[in-house]
Amino acid sequence: MKKTIYTLTGLVVLALAGFFIYRSINSSLVYFILPSEYASNPSNYVGKRIRLGGVVEQNSINFDDKSLELNFVVTDSINRYPVSHYGAPPQLFKENTGVVVEGKFVDGKFKSDEVLVKHSEVYKPAEGSDHYNIDELRDALQ
Repeated sequence: MKKTIYTLTGLVVLALAGFFIYRSINSSLVYFILPSEYASNPSNYVGKRIRLGGVVEQNSINFDDKSLELNFVVTDSINRYPVSHYGAPPQLFKENTGVVVEGKFVDGKFKSDEVLVKHSEVYKPAEGSDHYNIDELRDALQ
């Protein structure tokens, strides 16, 4: 009899642990989508945090430096969505640049709380820039 009680108690504890782990993982997932994926089925993303990736549309950036309100349009060349963000834009943020914004869609507009600029992982100095002599640079820094 005691063995049955211990077994049932263990199963209940295991089931509860599994449930809480599932809920925790499910609530922390943030899906990455493109504007076209959102347009094909917006009901899948209602109330969910997502990462929307695309390119900042030409002539769409509007930044108010007093209120720190940043508005722009993200596109994937097929669909486009306005994005609203409060905060200073990242340093590399500009038109025709790849971005990933994290937040939620509210009434057809994306409310972002994070803006990430996509950039190349390879550093290349600007064309025509001077190349530094390593020895001169080392001497200047000592």
